[in-house]
Amino acid sequence: MSLGDIAQMLGRHKWFILACIVIGTVVAVVYVKSVTPIYEATASIRIDPGRIGSLGLADLTGTQADSAELIATEMAIIKSDAVAIDTMHSLSDEEFREYAGPNAKQLAIPLGAISLSPAQEEMLSHFKSQINVLQVPSTQLVTISFRNPNPQVAALLANRLIEAYLRQTFDSRYGSVTQVTKWLSSEMDSLRERAAEAQKKLADFQEKNNILMLGGGSSGSSKDGGGESPSPSASTVTDRLTQLNNRLTVAQGDRIVKEAQMRAAENGNTAVLAAMFPSANLAALQSQQATLYGQYVQLSTKFGQNYPPLAQVKDQMQKTDAELERQSSIVKNRLKQEYDTAVAIQSSLQQQYDEQTDKAYALNRKAAEFAVLYAEGSSSRELYNTLQYKLQQAGVDAGLQSVNTMRVDTARAPLIPVEPKKLVILSFGLVLGLFAGVGSAFLREALSDKLQSVDQIERALGYQLLAIIPHISIAQRTDNKGDAPAFDASQMLVAYNSPLSVNAEAFRNLRNALLLSSIDRPAKMLLVSSTIPGEGKSSTTANYGVVLAQKGARVLLVDADLRRPALHSKFGVENKRGLSNLILGDDTAEPFTNPLPDLDNLFLLTAGKKVALPSEALGSNKFYSLLQQWEQEFDYIIVDSAPLLIVSDSLPLASWADALILVTRYNMTPLGALKRIRDVLRHTNAQVAGVVINDMAVTQTGYYGGYGSGYYN
Repeated sequence: MSLGDIAQMLGRHKWFILACIVIGTVVAVVYVKSVTPIYEATASIRIDPGRIGSLGLADLTGTQADSAELIATEMAIIKSDAVAIDTMHSLSDEEFREYAGPNAKQLAIPLGAISLSPAQEEMLSHFKSQINVLQVPSTQLVTISFRNPNPQVAALLANRLIEAYLRQTFDSRYGSVTQVTKWLSSEMDSLRERAAEAQKKLADFQEKNNILMLGGGSSGSSKDGGGESPSPSASTVTDRLTQLNNRLTVAQGDRIVKEAQMRAAENGNTAVLAAMFPSANLAALQSQQATLYGQYVQLSTKFGQNYPPLAQVKDQMQKTDAELERQSSIVKNRLKQEYDTAVAIQSSLQQQYDEQTDKAYALNRKAAEFAVLYAEGSSSRELYNTLQYKLQQAGVDAGLQSVNTMRVDTARAPLIPVEPKKLVILSFGLVLGLFAGVGSAFLREALSDKLQSVDQIERALGYQLLAIIPHISIAQRTDNKGDAPAFDASQMLVAYNSPLSVNAEAFRNLRNALLLSSIDRPAKMLLVSSTIPGEGKSSTTANYGVVLAQKGARVLLVDADLRRPALHSKFGVENKRGLSNLILGDDTAEPFTNPLPDLDNLFLLTAGKKVALPSEALGSNKFYSLLQQWEQEFDYIIVDSAPLLIVSDSLPLASWADALILVTRYNMTPLGALKRIRDVLRHTNAQVAGVVINDMAVTQTGYYGGYGSGYYN
């Protein structure tokens, strides 16, 4: 369907669509008027997640919850059963009766109840469904709304809900503090006992091992003001060990030197010994020995061995060597003594060092055991002191941290209800009615078998559309005569009464279409028929005959509908004599009348009296011969016949006529009937000139549109 087709379809059903819109709007109005208005009172609070952790032990646990999770948790608590029940309990009997109704006593929920009746469960669920908790984006603000038909009750319950939530939060945190306090108290008692026992063990150990405390006293620590961590008096042992180690090192070095000197003295000559251990005697003797040796060498080269001075020098050399040997022996003995002394000193120091080392090892073991005992006592004391401080601070923190939720706005009784949303509901009803109307219009179009468009004629039958006749209003009056017709049926004769109207122009279009379609062999005898009664075939026949006569042609209108004749009423004449009289031979004179004085070339033959067998009369040779005779006398013969689908009276005429006009009525003629007529006419060899669509509104014809209707009106 094109947009134009859719527009025409909507135009055809505009009143139905408008009715649907009105119905939808009325239903919405009735709903708005009948539904109970609901008021919503809103209060707001601030939840500061940074102040949650009301036990004051956050620095011990070291855990911090996410802010979004904490706020979401608090919002869930606000909508919990406990807060709802507490809120209802905060109401007075009169206030609760105003909320719950006359059965308030049966619906009251006791605090701490573990089972509820179905009615109480339903009331609790309904109460929670009236609560709406939302967080204001990017803030710590939370809005708490309550809905109720009574605005005062809505405001009261919204404020009482916040109060119940604050009480629940405060009591819950103080209850947690109480539980923790009890647990810590029992733990601290055992911790205090362990600290005292550890202190006693430390004192006993010090007394048993003669350990003195240095650097900080026998108790306390740097944290408690006791200075550095205490330690046993081990400095004497370690200092003595250090001294012995140093002396032993010196003695070992001295012994090594003495031993080297002794070994060198035993293996070396006198010159080496004198160089290592300078001595005045050895130096003098070595100098004297060198002098004598020089004299000996000098004298021996000049004189022989018997030379007395040489012998004397030789004797002195022997004495000097003996003395030098004696002095060397003295030095060696002294070095040997010094070496033995150094060995003895080293051995003594080594023994003392070993003994002192054993003492140091023993002291270290005691110090380790002491450190364990001291650490146990110190940690017990520190933990006890810390928990004691936290326990004292927990109660204060619980009170301070309970103000992490603070009221920002108090709920007030609303003036305007939030439900029903009148504008939305009315708009929805209007739109729903519009969619229902349009949808129903499309559905009716899809399911309808009525003729509703020109395309249906062309698609269903394959016949040519000759003309579209607009709707003829019965109240229409003449525009060129001055007086209204004296008969109602004649108002349908628009081609004569209103020749300048749209309807008259439509019939002239029909005349032109027929004349142009058979310009070479014009149809003199024209049969006008329809599928079913009420489609306007008689009005079409009468008006078409007028426009032909207005053109100057001699026209004979024959009313061949012997069952329900109507042409005489269109022209306002009597139907006493007519076609039936001629066929039956009752009257030899042709009963033609000139119905319109202004058109003396227009003649009318009425149907006449009723006959018993109309089909046989119309199919007789007598009627056929009459038609042939009239063709000689008139330019055009237009025969108005009975509907083709109802009776078979018109079938013989369809085969005799030069052309057949099939009149249909807009939104009335069934398409199935048209198809059946098409099949019937094919067997009769009828010459169908085309189809006329009758009774279509001017705005739906598509021929004139708004311009045409305005022009002709």
